[in-house]
Amino acid sequence: MKLTDSVLEEIARMVVGDAAHFPYRSSYYITRFFKRCGLPFTHDGTTRPKWANERLQELNLGPATSVDLPPDDLCRVISELFEQDDFDRHNRQLRRRGETNPEHFADIAKALESFNNIVKRHGITAYLDESGRCFLRTTGTGISSASYSQTSRPLSQEEIEQRKKLNIFLDGASEDEFIEKILVPLFQRLGYRRVTPTGHSDRSLEFGKDLWMKYQLPTGHWIYFCAQVKKNRIDSNNASAEKNVANILTQARMAIDHPIHDPEINRMVLLDHLYLISAGDITKAARSWLAQQLDASQRRHIIFMDREEFLEQSARILLDLRFEATEAAEISDDDIPF
Repeated sequence: MKLTDSVLEEIARMVVGDAAHFPYRSSYYITRFFKRCGLPFTHDGTTRPKWANERLQELNLGPATSVDLPPDDLCRVISELFEQDDFDRHNRQLRRRGETNPEHFADIAKALESFNNIVKRHGITAYLDESGRCFLRTTGTGISSASYSQTSRPLSQEEIEQRKKLNIFLDGASEDEFIEKILVPLFQRLGYRRVTPTGHSDRSLEFGKDLWMKYQLPTGHWIYFCAQVKKNRIDSNNASAEKNVANILTQARMAIDHPIHDPEINRMVLLDHLYLISAGDITKAARSWLAQQLDASQRRHIIFMDREEFLEQSARILLDLRFEATEAAEISDDDIPF
């Protein structure tokens, strides 16, 4: 979807802060804003709204993941437009100057309302999720930019810190902790339903599935997924690693071939796709070996996700997730048996 010139002109005024309820941005902050969006634009000192409008016109010609939403780069700009920190910074500056007129302050709720008024003719609306991040959604099909790949823009400082915490957590977490504390909330926030860990109390009943879930297509149909989760690195470069990856292959085939029971419809269903997730690395050799061993019909079911891919996704989606610090037990005099 391409936005009209009049809509782009209004969005440009919002970007630079000349529109009511939006934070003002000087030349420095305009450049900084686009850098945050992962775009190589530097304001050249010309008229701010005109320059911003020209950049948005360029982005409006770019590729779009969905035909019902604006180009991906433009969606990213709109998402950053409602960053709460920008609104807070603007209002702090006004208070330091002694400003009291409420009309001069930035208000994210009123700004969102203003934005939605100008884009409603395109059948789209902007909304804030539970973490306060802005996304676009179509009023017709319901497709949201929240479902786009999250790796297209650089991590914010807060997201970098969360990535470090996740990395540390994975180093010490068991496979069950990885599944229950990280993977379950991740897939739930990605829109999957009935995200259910099978647990390891009875491995014979898993049939290669550590986790199963389902996803509803825009047509209303459901597709089913399971995840096979490994804590350690998946490799095939030596005898021990080959035995490990051969075991993974057996479990993958078993997971694909054995149906699961969906209690919502009270019947057995076959899986459509299998995630192979590792808290370590999945080497190219292991991926290639697995692909060679599986036939074409089975190979299309497998989706690989290793530690780096997982961290990039979850640092953004699980930004508000908190981890309980594991503290070493303190030894008191009463614990010493002599």
